[in-house]
Amino acid sequence: MHPLVSVIIPYNRDRSFLKEAIQSVDDQIYHNIELILSESPGSVGYNLNRGIEKAKGKFIKYLCDDDLLPYDSIENSISAFANGVDFIHGTACNFWPDGKSDIYTPDYFNPTLEQMLSKNVIHGGTLMYRREVFEKYGMFDETLWTGEEYEFNLRILAAGARLGYCEKPPLYFYRRHAAQKSLGNTSSEYQRKRAIAIQAIKNKYL
Repeated sequence: MHPLVSVIIPYNRDRSFLKEAIQSVDDQIYHNIELILSESPGSVGYNLNRGIEKAKGKFIKYLCDDDLLPYDSIENSISAFANGVDFIHGTACNFWPDGKSDIYTPDYFNPTLEQMLSKNVIHGGTLMYRREVFEKYGMFDETLWTGEEYEFNLRILAAGARLGYCEKPPLYFYRRHAAQKSLGNTSSEYQRKRAIAIQAIKNKYL
């Protein structure tokens, strides 16, 4: 049996990468997938939540419009759901326009809340959730302009959600470029504001 997986692509505008992101979903060797494009001028959290509201899948994954899924990402993610875990993460491949790439492997495979407060070791793009997680713990915080998945993961871990780890090859291709919301803007002022916003998220759970 192959349960339906909902893949949500939240975005404000097409930054010229969207077609590639969609194609990476179409190329999956796992075929029981519904693709939901969630576009609006709202926050990432807003667009994710609108997509989740439409989703019919037993499992839910998001894909940023500038990133890609390896062809076996969905199949490998599904295989990692065992022993009643509520959500999973894994390794990612970061890649740059000049062809450079590296593999991100988290420091902890099953981080505790305390470890996550010390350092966010989960690569957000690798995440997949059971749909019941959103029914039980709520949705993404639509007021946040950064750290949406970090806040959500802290919240559900604090509430008792169980995290699993996929040991198979990278689940996500993370494109590094100048227009990235989190890491693209390298100005000290922007990163200072982002650090303050992330610390405010942590303070809710310290």
